[in-house]
Amino acid sequence: MNKFEQEAKKYFSNNVTDRDRAIFEGAITLGAIFHQFIGTPIKNDPKTIESLEKSIELSMSCQPYIEKITAKIIPSRLKSGEHIYDYSELRGENLILEVISKYGNVRVHSGMKYIDELDFPLMYIEKIEE
Repeated sequence: MNKFEQEAKKYFSNNVTDRDRAIFEGAITLGAIFHQFIGTPIKNDPKTIESLEKSIELSMSCQPYIEKITAKIIPSRLKSGEHIYDYSELRGENLILEVISKYGNVRVHSGMKYIDELDFPLMYIEKIEE
């Protein structure tokens, strides 16, 4: 354990497990993505969509203990982009996220996607590998 993690660990309860911490780090990252990028102006054009997806992935991969982030923007849920005023804002219903966090020997696969039945962009834990 490096000196930075030794310092950070002082702020977590002694009964927080590696599993708890891996879940925590993934959840923090999902929340950060949602609250930082929702509302971003976006045109329905492949180059713009790909650029924003990559920006989300690269910037949020800086979060501690994140192994991988995949961001997918759903073009069919964006305005057509036919004229200069025809753009959308990124919303929870336009975005699918997959985050893999790892702390110690625990890897957590979490995600976010819009669930029609809930009318809500749900963040969830897909799988925990111990």
